[in-house]
Amino acid sequence: MKRYPSLHSHTFYHIYNRGVSKQKIFLIEADYRYFMYKLAIFKHKYYIKMIKFCVMPNHFHLLIYTQEKPKNISLFMKGLQYTCAFRFNKKYKHSGHVFESCYKIKSIPAEDLPKIINYIEQNPVRKGLVMRAEDWPYKG
Repeated sequence: MKRYPSLHSHTFYHIYNRGVSKQKIFLIEADYRYFMYKLAIFKHKYYIKMIKFCVMPNHFHLLIYTQEKPKNISLFMKGLQYTCAFRFNKKYKHSGHVFESCYKIKSIPAEDLPKIINYIEQNPVRKGLVMRAEDWPYKG
């Protein structure tokens, strides 16, 4: 059974996950938009402060800040991944897992924030999807 690190209030976390076998999980614009819509819904529902995010064809990155209730991270991620996987399976007549694993989470010291923000922002450029980070529409 996978164990997550202890979660703390007032902490930055980098959360990421990808499709099973690195397969694409966002196939058309509507898939990206649905994920970002659900991201907005669940971040408000569970009091998650979103610092930065980027949704790629086969994975996503989130940089969040916990406030008072770090246990909400697991509820936030469970809701986000479950609803997106359910939609993917129904829409594309797929069965089984959509995401490779639950999700990965790492605490980020404040001094490393610029590095992580740059990493998330530049991901579409590194993967050859756009020439400039600002041209990638599925980020925030």
